[in-house]
Amino acid sequence: MHAQRRFRMSAVIAAAALAVGAVCGTTAVASAAPHKPGGITGLTASVTAHADTSYDVSASWNTAANATSYRVSITKGGATLASAKVTATSWSPTFTASPGTASLNVKALAGHRPGKTSTISLELDDVTPPSGAFSTTWDNNTGDATITQDSLTDNGPVSAVTRTVDWNDGSAPEAWTAGTTINHTYPKVAARYVPTVTLEDASANVNVVDVPAVVIDDTEPPTGAAYSVNRSTAWASFTKVKVTETSAPTDTWSPTPFITRVVDWGDGTSSPIVDGSATHVYTDTTGSPYTPAVTVSDEAHNSVVVETTAVVVTADTVAPKVKLTLPKAKHSVKAFKTLRGKATDGQTGVKRVFLKAVEKRGASWFGYNAKKHTWVRAASKKKAFAHSVAFALKTDSLHRWAAKLAGLKKGALVYKVWATDQVGNRSATVTHSATLTRA
Repeated sequence: MHAQRRFRMSAVIAAAALAVGAVCGTTAVASAAPHKPGGITGLTASVTAHADTSYDVSASWNTAANATSYRVSITKGGATLASAKVTATSWSPTFTASPGTASLNVKALAGHRPGKTSTISLELDDVTPPSGAFSTTWDNNTGDATITQDSLTDNGPVSAVTRTVDWNDGSAPEAWTAGTTINHTYPKVAARYVPTVTLEDASANVNVVDVPAVVIDDTEPPTGAAYSVNRSTAWASFTKVKVTETSAPTDTWSPTPFITRVVDWGDGTSSPIVDGSATHVYTDTTGSPYTPAVTVSDEAHNSVVVETTAVVVTADTVAPKVKLTLPKAKHSVKAFKTLRGKATDGQTGVKRVFLKAVEKRGASWFGYNAKKHTWVRAASKKKAFAHSVAFALKTDSLHRWAAKLAGLKKGALVYKVWATDQVGNRSATVTHSATLTRA
């Protein structure tokens, strides 16, 4: 009988174990990791190169089995040029790189489980021509001219760049094979020549650079230039003084666009005239008045100085003044929801009016945040002002300003107002307190 009981108990335990195993097996199947994604097939890409050394890539591939997304990247020489995680089977990045061979890498992801990476090569063609800067000198007596290479750059080896000079006098182009200078003799007669240097890199990208003109036997400066100044007084560090060309210069040999005009402002600074004018802000008053003068030079470096009229520069040392406009209802919350006043400055003018507000409600202080339009609780009046964020207000044509306080309640309102002018002078701070007892 005991044997039969033990048999029945064993059978029950076995059945229970089978049942538990079945449940556990179902759970295991349900929570199993995703199947490994399939490999990438049909991977293709096209590359478009631009002269600014940027590249557009358009890549695509076939859908991989079990894939939920794809990890893509472009690498070159151990560096990652572009990368992304995409759900589509295409990718179109833009990046900047040097020419050469790069790799496009794509692998499928099933959740976080990666598949095998597929890689193809991308040829990043060189379509950027070399660039250079050159200067010229010459001797009027002999006609001997020299071109000097001031700089030469390329996105490939500069040593592979070839240089060819066309002296623009009917002679055959000349290969510039070595050094940073090359010489040529022009006829000793008055004439203007504009040489060119043709630069070509190893990828057959060509750039023809105009060299500054050689003007043989030109000894006369430009004539006819005239200039005016837009004002006779200016505030230091604020007022823009403008010199305008009222009559363009002319020259026997140099075309007007190749005649330079540079303004000497008289304070140790200068600036070129561009599109007929130049502007300047004086910061120093020790040399006042200043008289701007324009140096006009042709391509042969003949020059003439044309003076304008004097500008008296004065420092603004006077701070703005701030006044409050108080409402008639001295204890009304509604009346103080908009704070008003005026700010004036008789010199450079008011730039900004600043206002900070705090309020005591019961035993608690609150500082007003003008950016978020909210009140911030603080432990004291001093800390409320420290935590508050000021209004930065502009004045209207009548010098008035206004600031609206959102969420103002009954309590003891205190606000401080000050202003700055255009050169940073700050007014005295005006403080006002109001006890608000009614809505």
